[in-house]
Amino acid sequence: MGHPSKSNSANDPSWDSTIGKAGLGKTGRVINKLVSDNEALKRDIQIERLRAEEAKQAARMVEEKMERLISDYESRLLEANVTKTLLARKERQVESLTAAVELERARSKDALGREKVWRDEVETLRQSSQVQVDEANNHAQLMEGRYNAIASHWKDQGDETMRVVTKMRSEIVDIASERRKDDDKINTLRELCDQQHSNIDELQRQKDEILAQFTTYKREQEDQLRDIKTLTDQREQHMEKLLSESKEALDKLRWALNVKKNVKDAQ
Repeated sequence: MGHPSKSNSANDPSWDSTIGKAGLGKTGRVINKLVSDNEALKRDIQIERLRAEEAKQAARMVEEKMERLISDYESRLLEANVTKTLLARKERQVESLTAAVELERARSKDALGREKVWRDEVETLRQSSQVQVDEANNHAQLMEGRYNAIASHWKDQGDETMRVVTKMRSEIVDIASERRKDDDKINTLRELCDQQHSNIDELQRQKDEILAQFTTYKREQEDQLRDIKTLTDQREQHMEKLLSESKEALDKLRWALNVKKNVKDAQ
């Protein structure tokens, strides 16, 4: 008797498979409405879970992107530090070149001073030699005049006079020989001065060449330094902007996740 009741309940329109036997009255409709709302709520919860999972994945992607950006920023920062170190080294090289130029300038000035001293000594020696030659000629003329006077008045003292004249002539020859030696010294000093003047010209040319190279190198280094500083500032500003935007996006995602979590907890 009990079995036919089960088969009849399956075909009974008042039977609900979810809640069992229920009447089709107001209570049954309310229950069916609650069941339908419950199913819809479950679907909404499932959708929200999927959205939350997608948001978590998006947040992980943003965090990974931020980590890559931070790594790239640190790499660029390290590159900038290396560049600054190289710039400091180049600045020291510029200072060394400046010191070398100053040293060459001092050497040139000292060489010019020595050349002036040598020229003054040569001129002094030339004047002194000329005075000695003039004195010797005057003395020879004086002796010759005395000889002529003695020869005209004391012919008997001719031998003595000849000895005196011979001595004077010998002294004149010695003075002339000393004059030639002085001339040789003057020529040697003149050649030395010419050589020193040539060396000074070469030093001046080398100094001008070093100064020109230093000026070109300094200008190139200043241009490179200015370009590197500008590029470094631009990179730092770009990285700061990216970090700020990424942080703002991450904060928004975290806020959204917290809102969804609060909604889920409230439900």
